[in-house]
Amino acid sequence: MTVRSLVIGTALLFGAVLWVRHSELLVHTINLTEATPPVPAIAAVLFLAILHPVLRRLGPRLSLTRPEMVLIYFFVAMGSIMPSLGVVRMVIPCATVPFYFATPENNMAELQPYIPTWLRPTDPEAIRTLWEGSEAGTVPWGAWIGPALHWTLFLTVLWATALCITVLLRKAWMDDERLSFPLLYLPMDVTEGTEPGSAGTAFFRDPVMWVGFGLAVIFNVFNIVNSFNPAVPAMGRRFDIGALFTERPWSAIQPLFISHRPEVIGLGYLVSLEVAFSVWVFAIAQRLSNVFAVAVGWDISGFPFQQEQGGGAYLLLAVILVWRTRKHLSAAARGLLGEGAGMKDPHDPFPPRLALAGLVVGVAFVLAWCSFAGMSLSAAATYLVLLLAFAITYMRIRCETGTPSTWLFPWYQAKKLPFALFGPKHILERGGPQTITVFSMLFFLSRGFFFSSTAYPLEGYKASEMLKSRARDIAVGGLVAVALGLMMAWWMHLQTYYDYGGNVVESGGVSGGPRTALTIREYQGAAGNLLKPSGPDPARRAAMGAGAVVTGILVFARSAHLRFPLHPLGYAMAAAYSNQIWGAFFVVWLLKSLIFKLGGVRMYKRLMPAFIGLALGHFFTMGIAWAIVGSFYGTAAERARVWFT
Repeated sequence: MTVRSLVIGTALLFGAVLWVRHSELLVHTINLTEATPPVPAIAAVLFLAILHPVLRRLGPRLSLTRPEMVLIYFFVAMGSIMPSLGVVRMVIPCATVPFYFATPENNMAELQPYIPTWLRPTDPEAIRTLWEGSEAGTVPWGAWIGPALHWTLFLTVLWATALCITVLLRKAWMDDERLSFPLLYLPMDVTEGTEPGSAGTAFFRDPVMWVGFGLAVIFNVFNIVNSFNPAVPAMGRRFDIGALFTERPWSAIQPLFISHRPEVIGLGYLVSLEVAFSVWVFAIAQRLSNVFAVAVGWDISGFPFQQEQGGGAYLLLAVILVWRTRKHLSAAARGLLGEGAGMKDPHDPFPPRLALAGLVVGVAFVLAWCSFAGMSLSAAATYLVLLLAFAITYMRIRCETGTPSTWLFPWYQAKKLPFALFGPKHILERGGPQTITVFSMLFFLSRGFFFSSTAYPLEGYKASEMLKSRARDIAVGGLVAVALGLMMAWWMHLQTYYDYGGNVVESGGVSGGPRTALTIREYQGAAGNLLKPSGPDPARRAAMGAGAVVTGILVFARSAHLRFPLHPLGYAMAAAYSNQIWGAFFVVWLLKSLIFKLGGVRMYKRLMPAFIGLALGHFFTMGIAWAIVGSFYGTAAERARVWFT
């Protein structure tokens, strides 16, 4: 971490925020920050790597070092998530929707007294002009500065709490288990050869890489041309296998898509065969179980409750992962209690005992914040434990498999599982209407977007070890990036909303964009729970238990039999997000199996640049180049819109 790396990182982060504003809010051609890694981070490291030879010729002092470039990559990656569609863009409607969109039919007015005044504007005119636009385009900062600061403090501490968990997990995952961190290949390969005296990166001089890159370009160019002229043949974005089955009970296999995801295929090449095999096998098994249920007369809405199964799997995996690090956690606890300094390691961002202390303080702060907002302590503790548990499992999936998906989470389950287990009636009796309301106000955290950003520090620690730089720079830089990203996000969103009106940005038409619709639906559900609270949901509770049982069986089987082909992470991934990833992993599994049989490990390593190039080519073509085209020709670019989900 140097002054110039922080200055350049901040400048690139601000440029990313402006790019996000135009692409995601105004023309809405692509969600740059929905990609994993975020498109602005990939663009930043490519820009620095391409500019490096020019600056080195002008003067060695002008060129950045490789550790500086990698730090800037992680700085932009972590910071650019804050103005994304999953953080501040969700906070704003969560704070204001019940006041602007309340009608006698949706009963949202019943929730207004339970939303704290320190988390929202109290001036009705400030809320109205937020959604309808201000005639002068001015932001009433006096109404927003307090709520923005309270939300920023909460989100920063929450992220710092998860950061402390990454420090406690680092040694077990990096040193003991030696996870592969596949997503590191992109920034590390792009910046390879930028050290003093190097002849340049071998990655960009490798023709095998350009074959993969070219395939991604051809795939996307044909899809783009096809969107304007359907006579041009193209693969499209996905193929619906389920549409081939029209008769019951086989029609119950729907939906079953093969999504054409070059980035998942490319980075999935680095995933173990067991995980790739497990993902597509369990995805197909989930859909076939629904066919079986319909065949025997169990035509139950929502069956087989994949997200609930994923919730149970993620929760049990988090417990197992924490248990496996008990030696390191015990050493950190002893150090915190003064019984020695704990286990010291030069690769730790900061001592584990301080990380454990930070975790305790962070949890206490978050619980106190939720309590002051009106949430019961038991409900807040349950929610936070589920959020952190899901974050730990997601971190593990990212570090072990590198699957480039932000939404590889059991959607909403951290928020839904307490309601399924105990029932809204029980929560209402114990915590009152305030708890139900605050649960809904914080529902966006359960969508996984915010906590998915916490996997980047672990990847950064591994990069710092490979580059022989300081892991502390990644941790401190991440905190700075998150804080700056949140402040920039508030400015960007509020200025845009008051300029144009929140109802029309993000292709909202006249009633708000997708984030607004999600929030309205969430608050309508909360209002319904206040009027007519129900009990637990036995079916979803059973599905959660089934997910935990299957995961436990898989963990035991793999510990008892080293060659057992099914992996618990593959089951969890299939339950959480099967339709978007199973087809790509089937292709990966098939190709890798053939490559190992035909050419062994040598051929596998030789073809690795081609698959990384495939992922990079897709990010470049649709994430960078087409996004730039969309900035100037938004209406035309919408025809070939791609979501990096």
